[in-house]
Amino acid sequence: MRRSLLALLFVAYAAVFVRLPGWSDSDAPFDPLEPRGREVERAIETGQFAAALPIAQDLLAAHADDATVLFWLAEIHRGLGRHDDEAAALERILLLTRHAEAVCPALPEAYAHLGDATRALDGYERCAAAGATDAERWFDLATADAAAGRAAAAEQAFATSRTIDPTNPRLPAATGATEARR
Repeated sequence: MRRSLLALLFVAYAAVFVRLPGWSDSDAPFDPLEPRGREVERAIETGQFAAALPIAQDLLAAHADDATVLFWLAEIHRGLGRHDDEAAALERILLLTRHAEAVCPALPEAYAHLGDATRALDGYERCAAAGATDAERWFDLATADAAAGRAAAAEQAFATSRTIDPTNPRLPAATGATEARR
């Protein structure tokens, strides 16, 4: 009995630390505190996006469906000015999580940087709908609506933001709000 227990413990130890055949990193959950994850976070914090990219790509290869790794990649791509790759990573997060608030306001901002006003506005609309009680999401939508020349929609979004947070100093007066934003 004791030998069987020792053998079982040895196999478990070997599977975790030696990586027996058939075991891969993708079989294990991703730990963002592991050394490579911390290295990516430090590089992002210090603006060393080019150094962080290959490490994050390796992590993504091992953990393709991990939202944390995808978020890091989006941050890295934003820092490198690669907004198409940033948007792709954020869209992947949205597919995985099914929660628009997880990518707000970064996703519509990425599309805005790409000059895709239609997708940016759609993103701001999704963010406002997902964050129905978040005054900033409504403010973002109102600003995007005003920039798109959608005065009535902008007025309504500003009013919603104002209702949620009447103390926000960035909000324009109740009348002529879209004119003040142009």
